[in-house]
Amino acid sequence: MHTRHLFLLIGQSNMAGRGEMDRVLPISDDRIQMFRNNRWQKAVEPLHDDRADLAGVGLGMSFASSILKRNLVQNVGLLPCAVGSTAIEDWLPGTPHYQRAVAVVKTALATDTYENMLGAILWHQGEDDAKDKILAEKYRDRIVSLVWSFRRDLNMPSLPFISGELGDFINAATGYPYGPDISAVLKELESILPDYACVSAEGLASKDDGLHFNAPSLREFGKRYALAYQRLLSYRLN
Repeated sequence: MHTRHLFLLIGQSNMAGRGEMDRVLPISDDRIQMFRNNRWQKAVEPLHDDRADLAGVGLGMSFASSILKRNLVQNVGLLPCAVGSTAIEDWLPGTPHYQRAVAVVKTALATDTYENMLGAILWHQGEDDAKDKILAEKYRDRIVSLVWSFRRDLNMPSLPFISGELGDFINAATGYPYGPDISAVLKELESILPDYACVSAEGLASKDDGLHFNAPSLREFGKRYALAYQRLLSYRLN
């Protein structure tokens, strides 16, 4: 039986993907599947359907392609569950988004003829919390709670959790004064949480809206998430 590693994609719009579809070449690989409407199908962008009018290129496909090229896995199953315009409080245990994400993982693991196993959670979120001082101050405790809650409810205490910094363009000038603070928290957690990594967003560019990464940057971001996943795997072997 073939093995397929599953990756849960959660967070807000920069994980869901708002990249311009016409700015990058499509990624097509039969080894990359996505779980939508309770069935597996070949992965195509947009992976997410949270906003049909806005959905575009995300980081999921380049992540999947990169870990395949690095021979880290045989097959990839993407579980797109990100939702645009969500704050971290919308993802805490007991919320509809959290419950849906856990349910999708459990259903996907039990579906199909592959031997499915959960590889990691990929998280990108924080822009909504970067607007408000109080929300930004609460972010550290909330993200720590979120990581441990997923590990508990999925019965995987060492489940890798990979986050990404907010773009450099998420700052006071664009209406997100606490963006650097959120990114600092996400980075700091590398010294606190086991089996956790934070991916640098240095040098990545936004679309004209000053909020969303553009498509080329999302392709690069996915590759950086793949490198982070590889590092976490290597730590386990050493």
